Amino acid sequence: MIKALYEKMMIPESCRLGKRVYKRLFHENAKLSATDKKALRDDVDTILWQYTFKPTTIPIQSYEDDQREYHEVALLQLNLKQTGRVNRLAEIVHRAIPYPLIIVFTRERENSQFSTLNSRFLLSLAYKRFSQAEKEAIVAEGFQATGWLDLSNPTENQAAFLESLDISTWPHTHFFAFYRAAMDRVIALACAEHCGHYSLEIPNGLSVDDRVRKLKQVEKLQQEKSEIQGKLKKEKNLGTQVQLNTRIKQITDRIEAIKSEL
Repeated sequence: MIKALYEKMMIPESCRLGKRVYKRLFHENAKLSATDKKALRDDVDTILWQYTFKPTTIPIQSYEDDQREYHEVALLQLNLKQTGRVNRLAEIVHRAIPYPLIIVFTRERENSQFSTLNSRFLLSLAYKRFSQAEKEAIVAEGFQATGWLDLSNPTENQAAFLESLDISTWPHTHFFAFYRAAMDRVIALACAEHCGHYSLEIPNGLSVDDRVRKLKQVEKLQQEKSEIQGKLKKEKNLGTQVQLNTRIKQITDRIEAIKSEL
């Protein structure tokens, strides 16, 4: 079923690689903790370098400035045996490979190169830039992920997101613009989960960075709200209960106000 995702992306055949990537690559190119090594060993079934986007495979030019270089973009597919540490695995992979990645996580073991036993997947992206502390090192930052999506039964917002993954509609001026288009779509989906509709057009004169900041504000406020609700359940003093309920109402109002700006 994962083949349906790549069909929606309309990736030219010239970009297809279909090459196996071995786990030892990450042991050799990343500083892994014992927990990281366990996650790779126990959670990851296979890793495939499905597509490579570079000037020789697609008519897009390299990009370089004083902060970053985007000479190519790779699409990796990680087939997982279990999913509890998917965010950590995403960080490991993004930090081990120096060029920008579109990572497609699938939940089931493959039975052929392009098909899986079910249709669930998660996309993960991260920007890359030069390290300011270590010469020639590359830093991954701005991690974004979609959460698990079901190709066979998407929500209305998820369906709109999937339709927007046609790469022929993305900028082809250079690879930074190309990758930024992918990132914008993942961010727009995250916003849609809060504001109720998927749109690449940003309201209220906001920038994409503004959107990301507001998403983080919502996440922080939701965490604070959850913590206060936990305290409220245990609180016996009526006066303190009133104070906690008042704070919950204030946070809820603030969350709703931010959502309306997304």
